Amino acid sequence: MRFQRATQAVTLAGFVALMAWAGYPYHEGLAVDFFLRLDPLIGVGTIVGSRSFPLALLPGLILLLAALVLGRVFCGHICPMGTTIDVLRYAVGPRRDPPAKSASYEATNRFRSWKYLILAAILAAGVAGVSLVHLGSPLSLVTRLYALCLHPLALMAGDWGLSWGAPLFGAVGLDELAYIQVSKRLFATNLFVAALFCGIGLLAYWQPRFWCRNLCPAGALLALFSPRALFRRVISDECTGCNRCVRECPTGAIRDDPSLTVHSECIMCLHCRELCPEAAVSFGPHWSKGESSLAGPDPTRRGILMAVAGGVITAGLLRSGLSQPRLSDKEGGLVDPELIRPPGALPEAQFRTVCVRCGECMRACPTNTLQPIWLLAGLEGIFSPVMTPRQGACATNCNVCGKVCPTGAIRDLPLIEKQHAKVGTAWINRRNCLVWEQDKKCLVCDECCPYKAISLRPVAGLSHLAPFVLANQCSGCGYCENKCPVEGQSAIRVNIIGEIRLASGSYQEKAKEYGLLFRKRDGFADGLSPGALDPPDTAYPVESQGMEPGNLQRGFTDE
Repeated sequence: MRFQRATQAVTLAGFVALMAWAGYPYHEGLAVDFFLRLDPLIGVGTIVGSRSFPLALLPGLILLLAALVLGRVFCGHICPMGTTIDVLRYAVGPRRDPPAKSASYEATNRFRSWKYLILAAILAAGVAGVSLVHLGSPLSLVTRLYALCLHPLALMAGDWGLSWGAPLFGAVGLDELAYIQVSKRLFATNLFVAALFCGIGLLAYWQPRFWCRNLCPAGALLALFSPRALFRRVISDECTGCNRCVRECPTGAIRDDPSLTVHSECIMCLHCRELCPEAAVSFGPHWSKGESSLAGPDPTRRGILMAVAGGVITAGLLRSGLSQPRLSDKEGGLVDPELIRPPGALPEAQFRTVCVRCGECMRACPTNTLQPIWLLAGLEGIFSPVMTPRQGACATNCNVCGKVCPTGAIRDLPLIEKQHAKVGTAWINRRNCLVWEQDKKCLVCDECCPYKAISLRPVAGLSHLAPFVLANQCSGCGYCENKCPVEGQSAIRVNIIGEIRLASGSYQEKAKEYGLLFRKRDGFADGLSPGALDPPDTAYPVESQGMEPGNLQRGFTDE
């Protein structure tokens, strides 16, 4: 097996394993978002856009410095995106290798500058305060593929396998397998993500590693640091000029003269060394400085200026749109009432800037409530996560979304803090409610509420007790909406009224300041791990003092 194939197999297996562990219960001390932190575009783009320096993104910056020595070894051996592209190309089938003259660097240089222009546009938009990292980050894109597309398919395949194999289990003495149930996962936008990668795979069939050669802005960043990498391709005098290396170089980094290499385009795959019949190719330290003619793609000044202007104008248009985020708690804005962010999410403007839409939080969410959105938050918020209570509630004993977020868009909160991070307030649509509209007995919302935020009261004209929401006890978790027995749209729904979004500070203290009381119902369980994960009642220390209506947050009622 080629050395590159071995390293790719190991790193892809590690990537998939970490993603599988990125779930509930969370394994403390395990950096499940390690690969996302390695992406230099996520690191640089987030730092530029947020005007901050999260230490969690330091691995991506270290990788950039390592490119000064090792070149683009990350692209050739570690990046799951590159490995996935190679797998897709192999699955489609081999394409007849082009002649050397059409495979050399000179012959395939037409689109290479695009990745630099995309990088310039993303960084310019970041300077203007809008993050477009999610549109070009290879780790964000490939994590989205595995989390939103391949993971649900794998679960579905496992469920089908158990169903079809059930008649055979008894015959081989494995009756217990018949009782295994595989939970299915449902995600929005998954078809679009799958179609995007089909397109990337088709481009790779037409030209190997088309994405890495021409479009990847993270590859452009690494290329800027590796034109004179210390470890590089070296050709000895044994070279006969057969040009086999030129024909089979996956990124077309070798010139018409096979002894010359554009090192900023070389991904250090070692393929040319392994196939050279004369063993004339080696990789190692090389100190020669006489290679000034081997510079990589050189985008025109006009192209760079247009890319920068495009990024800035795009940022301006997004921020001047009708669905622009609120820039502070005191500002209003047209915000969709169903834009319910996960507990601990940063204030909206910061959240959209820092979130890279990788899908890691959605993959990790045990109840499947976190979903990517289309235009609910405008174009700027596309693919970002929101809670979908009708699909699943936010489990009170789970804080895994903040732990797996690589950029801190969702704060890593202790469980008690997360339980006080109010995401909204439930309200009752009386026209849909079985009690209010049809005078039928129904206690579901009251029975499933973990914080006793539903009050059942007699109402004139109704023979059964009717539900009311106690806003100062409702965290917006969505259990009531999820369990409501009404078909179609739930009779009780959560919206963002009363949400608390803090970039720093304590949610417990803020809840106490607003007079909120989140006291868990005795014996309530999430159902995630029966009987094992319910903390004692002492985990909810907020007392009932200061609960007068005048102390409630603006927009609350005491009913």
